[in-house]
Amino acid sequence: MKTFKDLTFKPHPSGDGEQAVLQFDNGRAVSVITGADWFLTSVELPYEVAFIKENGYLGRVLYDGAFNSVTLIEDADHNDVVGFCTEDYVTLIMEAIQKL
Repeated sequence: MKTFKDLTFKPHPSGDGEQAVLQFDNGRAVSVITGADWFLTSVELPYEVAFIKENGYLGRVLYDGAFNSVTLIEDADHNDVVGFCTEDYVTLIMEAIQKL
């Protein structure tokens, strides 16, 4: 199972921050962005995460307030990202994507 440690960050195409995109064996992917003031990040919660469906569109990530559980929705296309994540939150989302 891939985790946060498997991500490789590169400069974001916008020139602000860094991005890691990881494709999973099930055809889905995760995009993680960090380091720029205009992303949904903070010093304590530095990552923004997008769940990318097989068709290349964003899916939706639902989670309880404490990130104890994650539900992924693929039935419609969403322009949704999850902001203010820790490395552990990113891993939780990545694991849920890989279980689809």
